[in-house]
Amino acid sequence: MHAVLVYHTISVHPRPLESNIDISPKRFERHLQWLDKRRERITSLENLLNVPESERRIAITFDDGFKDNLTVALPLLEKYGFPMTIFVAANFIGLDDYLNEKELRELANHPLVTIGSHGMSHQHFPDLTEEEARFELVESKNILEKITGKKIDLLAWSFGDCNEKLEKMSKEAGYRAAWSVWNGNNTAHSRWRVPLGRNDNLVRFIAKCSPFYFPVKRRLKPPINH
Repeated sequence: MHAVLVYHTISVHPRPLESNIDISPKRFERHLQWLDKRRERITSLENLLNVPESERRIAITFDDGFKDNLTVALPLLEKYGFPMTIFVAANFIGLDDYLNEKELRELANHPLVTIGSHGMSHQHFPDLTEEEARFELVESKNILEKITGKKIDLLAWSFGDCNEKLEKMSKEAGYRAAWSVWNGNNTAHSRWRVPLGRNDNLVRFIAKCSPFYFPVKRRLKPPINH
């Protein structure tokens, strides 16, 4: 399988954020330095859709739409020339610590950046009614397209979780592909990603980039059944 890396905020907090979503700029750059030695494997998330999984490429993604994706992550990615996809929760736009509309447009027009949807308000999709889930999928797409002027057809499930019914709804809503973490069926609308955060030193990062990560992870922590 390809290794699709997922980060959230590149920052240091007095108190660690929940779910291990923060990672220091120093540690993040160590990850990039390791990737730089394997740069022939690095590609954009969109390109992965056309590359056989046997080729084991690596793509970098971010969830939620934190402001430091622009101020901290992008300069580092520019340094190494690596592309990234940012999945934005539409209702977070303009909140403290998150991208505002101007910043989102700036990112959307950057040659290294692709914008995707992360739903409206970071809901746990399997807990929503069909009507609520469809609203999250369609309305977030519409809002992001209006702000960026770009077609939004990539999706990341909030909390990295979905089910077969949601996968079908994602396709119906006009998304070409969607990503979870390790829940779902690893189909076109529940592709698995590698979660990374403050605890992922270089040794852990290398292990997570290996082809053994998902088989071991799913054995140690089985997917949630909904």
